[in-house]
Amino acid sequence: MQLITATKKYQDGISVFWSDAGTSAHDFFTYEELVDQRINALDLLNNPRFYWMDPASHKIESSVAACSFEQAGCEGDIILTRHFDASSELAWEVWTDPAFVMQWWGPNHFTSPSAWIDLRVGGRYLFCMRSPEGRDYWSTGVYREVVRPERIVCTDSFADELGNVIPATHYGMSPDFPMEMLLTVTFEVQAGRTRFKLRHSGLPPGKENDLTRAGWSETLDKYAGVLARTAFGRRE
Repeated sequence: MQLITATKKYQDGISVFWSDAGTSAHDFFTYEELVDQRINALDLLNNPRFYWMDPASHKIESSVAACSFEQAGCEGDIILTRHFDASSELAWEVWTDPAFVMQWWGPNHFTSPSAWIDLRVGGRYLFCMRSPEGRDYWSTGVYREVVRPERIVCTDSFADELGNVIPATHYGMSPDFPMEMLLTVTFEVQAGRTRFKLRHSGLPPGKENDLTRAGWSETLDKYAGVLARTAFGRRE
């Protein structure tokens, strides 16, 4: 894997550049190939150093990029920022429609067999993600702010399948996890595109924080892929 250092946009795709043993190398990807690989073209152009190139398989992968996007207030929180070549309305829809959520919720190799959303202040959500081994992990929360299509603030807790809040130890995780955390998501319009920002507050420091950060990064990769496919499909 090689760290991508630069990109160049063309009408039908993007060239990516990296350094291999001190020698400059490059490869070209059509927009269709990027969609198939769940890579958002605008984010790749804006943040090439957050992506890796696998020359042998002609594939691009995103690196774990959390607080490196924005350092302010990063300690103790997970902060992720992405740029999407899609409207804020569409980004909102893919984030809040259960049919879409079940396509991207959970890190790599996890699936989501269930997602229920009552999107209003005081409403609740109940999501399930299923591990490759078949174990279900449920999470729930209450919406505190809902400003379409700009901002969502909600609590975040581990849950059982009925939506009852339970401790993280039920899933074999650290007792340092609080019973309730806070999730803030914003969708900002920039030149007809969307700057997406996620902030997960209240997590314990150390290994559990790092694992959660990596999980969110992989989940957002999947979200970006669903959003790109949806946006691309609606433009055809």
